[in-house]
Amino acid sequence: MKIREIINKKTGQKLIIFGGEDFEKLKPSEYFLEFCLISRMMLLEPMETIGIKEPTKKGAETLIKVIEECSDLLKKFRKIQLPAKLVQLLEAKKKKEQIKLLKGLQINLDVFMAFLLYAEDKGYTLSQYQSEHIPIDIDLTKMPLAYRQKEDGTIDKIGKTNLTDGQLKLALEQRSVKVAKILEKGDEWHCFFLTFKSIKGKENWKNGQPHFHYISNLFGIDKKEVIKQIKSKTYKLGNLPHIALVDYGTQPDL
Repeated sequence: MKIREIINKKTGQKLIIFGGEDFEKLKPSEYFLEFCLISRMMLLEPMETIGIKEPTKKGAETLIKVIEECSDLLKKFRKIQLPAKLVQLLEAKKKKEQIKLLKGLQINLDVFMAFLLYAEDKGYTLSQYQSEHIPIDIDLTKMPLAYRQKEDGTIDKIGKTNLTDGQLKLALEQRSVKVAKILEKGDEWHCFFLTFKSIKGKENWKNGQPHFHYISNLFGIDKKEVIKQIKSKTYKLGNLPHIALVDYGTQPDL
């Protein structure tokens, strides 16, 4: 997992970025555990996590505690009851059967994580591919090193930029973002992907219901082409099934 530190030389402000990269054919449990460990250690002991400081006794004790917490969280996910339709999806042999199983299905992110772990137990590996494209009228050479919109709507940025806060907000709001997770075993694969618009409820589906898109090897499109479309600014994969994504704590359909 990549870790990158960005420093504003004038103010000393630091921004540490981790994760977010593509990966291929990993065990979901191993990837999740690494992500959990790094994210929590970055909050508690960031300088030790990225190797700037030598590990201290406190840092070592923190690491042991974090390992236990992340392991317990993994166990918690494995205990989540999965929707029967989601389990049957891995067993389906026809496209029509998969589409029927997904009709009306609702899950939350905890259930999706539990499903990835279940798939691992069935011999599947996990790959991730993503892309981000900003509006064509925004000059990439003028972008700051990093920026984000805070809860009060103001823009927090690191690095020089000639762009106004309004232009940076526009770049955030209109950017095209796609993230795909692909479970695969041999020639069989299942792709679940979301877009910035789908996760924000800005697509015209069920009055703005956040959702995943789904496609598999049974849809007659090569996996390489699916990845190519995920990487493109606008994807063309036809009319795909949707899986409603509900909030944390909402009881999914069983």
